[in-house]
Amino acid sequence: MLADLHLHTTESDGTLTPTQLVQAAQRIGLSAIAITDHDTTGGIEEAQRAVPPGLQVIPGIELSTSTDAGDEVHIVGLWIDPHYAPLQSKLATLRKERVSRVDAMLRRLQSLGIALGHEDVLQFAHEDVLSRSHIAAALVKKGVVKTKQEAFDTYIGQGRPAYVKREKLTLEEAVGLILGSGGVPILAHPGLLKDLSILPRLIQAGLVGMEVIHHSHSAEQTDYFSQMAKDHALLPSGGSDCHGPGGKDELYIGRYSIPWSWLEDLRAARNNRIL
Repeated sequence: MLADLHLHTTESDGTLTPTQLVQAAQRIGLSAIAITDHDTTGGIEEAQRAVPPGLQVIPGIELSTSTDAGDEVHIVGLWIDPHYAPLQSKLATLRKERVSRVDAMLRRLQSLGIALGHEDVLQFAHEDVLSRSHIAAALVKKGVVKTKQEAFDTYIGQGRPAYVKREKLTLEEAVGLILGSGGVPILAHPGLLKDLSILPRLIQAGLVGMEVIHHSHSAEQTDYFSQMAKDHALLPSGGSDCHGPGGKDELYIGRYSIPWSWLEDLRAARNNRIL
């Protein structure tokens, strides 16, 4: 029995609908998945309606935070209550800021002579959950670039001419919202961070786990983060961070999964805290 606890759908920047993601999980024999879209819980209900016997769908989310130095840190929340009002209020604000940011980036692209409009981006996204990945997809379709990575490298990546900074939660805000919703906060893909000096601050805020398994981690990093989790009394977690075929990467559901015992430990930590 294996689980993939980091997955995205078309509700944020994935290319599989929640139903398609559930069907893919069933085909490859996973026993549990977590829907962890960026700044939205919109895909959870559909996924839970579509779930067949023998597969668990864990309600989750991935929140973007910013350190004092401006570095981006992602926090995954597992077993959240999607109806928790403070969480939904903050998510609505974050999604509104996403729309404003995309419009600002489109204006910068237009100033560079690239005729890309809001309607072009909406071919790849929902109205209120827009991201740079959707702009990249629109740039590929327009023939401005050949790949989404080229779009980031040339136009919309940090430091590129059409990049616009996005407002993010603090570390404490993200962890607090997940805990408040009854969820388990997990530090996402630590191997992508410049350093882990923020770890004590996250632990103080109530961090429960750390992604040990992730597609960006080498075998050596997996061993390193496994030991780090033990040293800091954090529970190991992980998953593929799948965005679907043709998404921001070419990694698919289930390629990176975690042992069932890890899921049970995470579930027990959640149950012990809320009982």
